[in-house]
Amino acid sequence: MRKEPLEHNIYFVIQPLHSVSRILGLSPFHIDPTYTFRNKGGCTSCHIIQAAVMIFLLLYGLCTNVLTLVEDSDAMFNVIVRIVWIINVLLLHLTSILTLLFSVTRNRNHMTKVLRLLSRVDSKLFRNKSKQSVYSQHRSHVITQLWVMLILYGIVIAACIYSTIDGTWKRYANAASLMLSNLINAVMIFQYVNIVQMVKERYQHVKHMLSVASIADDVTYLRHTYVENLKSYKNHQVFTIVTNNLESGREFHNLCRIHNIRVIYSELCDLLNYNNKSYAVTILLDVTARLTFTVPTVYQGVMFIKVAILENGPFQVYFAGVTMLTLSVSMLFTFLWLTLCCQKTTEEVDDIFICIQKLLLYPNALGWKTSELKSFSSQLKNNKVEFNMCGFFTLNLQSFCASVSVIFTYVLVLKQFTQAV
Repeated sequence: MRKEPLEHNIYFVIQPLHSVSRILGLSPFHIDPTYTFRNKGGCTSCHIIQAAVMIFLLLYGLCTNVLTLVEDSDAMFNVIVRIVWIINVLLLHLTSILTLLFSVTRNRNHMTKVLRLLSRVDSKLFRNKSKQSVYSQHRSHVITQLWVMLILYGIVIAACIYSTIDGTWKRYANAASLMLSNLINAVMIFQYVNIVQMVKERYQHVKHMLSVASIADDVTYLRHTYVENLKSYKNHQVFTIVTNNLESGREFHNLCRIHNIRVIYSELCDLLNYNNKSYAVTILLDVTARLTFTVPTVYQGVMFIKVAILENGPFQVYFAGVTMLTLSVSMLFTFLWLTLCCQKTTEEVDDIFICIQKLLLYPNALGWKTSELKSFSSQLKNNKVEFNMCGFFTLNLQSFCASVSVIFTYVLVLKQFTQAV
């Protein structure tokens, strides 16, 4: 049996993220397509030991952070701000600890199963040569995302070290624990988002086929479209209307059966539901931790800058305020990125529904039956794609805007309340 090149395998896409995940103990899954049961026991034991060590460090950091916050006597660091910080520290560490626990228990084979399902969908959507283009493009996106994360966290870590340059070893240990917790949570978000992005690309391909068919109201146009897409395919475009599941019937314009598209759509929906179910609890906690983290950081950042400007404080106080605001912006940026990916995926599914409605105006388009198109339309209407996190909220732009407004409302309330006290 001929071995498939690595560039034609979906595991090629996730390799950079897998390497980063291994450092943080979040990669008990295996991306090697030749993986066998023989080395399963040893790998699983190593992953469990690594996760246990990381959890122990996080628990130690949680205890020291809480004790430091309770004992802090800074006048600007009043009781109310301290309570908010304690809640945030608990949420941050709880999220990372649960992420590590789930990675070696219920989500241990999650990524392997997801990649296998995506590989099965790709075998119906892409030719072998176009797979290399799709996988290479998404791999470059993954690498770019990891570099952005590395640069962003590098700037934040350097700023934190500089702002606490005269701090004790305990402060450095607390900062290291918080950074470790944030990194684990960020990589967990990266894993979730990259699966969503890969599913979104498949939805885009389906929408592309349907959108071309929805404007093809005669056979002459269809033939012209077919020839143009063959030329595009030779020019290595990522998405082509011609797939490897073409009908071999007599009619030249019957490019793809609507039944095959429905099967692909159902498999992608099942994959999204499975992915949401696996990450729902940790993402819910992570988003809550980000929101509670932003409130005290924005408040303290504004107060530090105010003291530095009005009272002519040292530059280090001003820099500490800028660092606080930078931390809050980085938290909101990751939340926005997560929300946009989910929002765009939902929009792609809505566009597929619109294309099906257009196709119903042309009953004989591509030789598809009206009854199949109506069934597909009902399927799209009844099975809405939503990124619901345990029923508490849905990941979309509306939720993001509402969250940001709540953050600034609480900052104003906190400022007024502390002034009154």
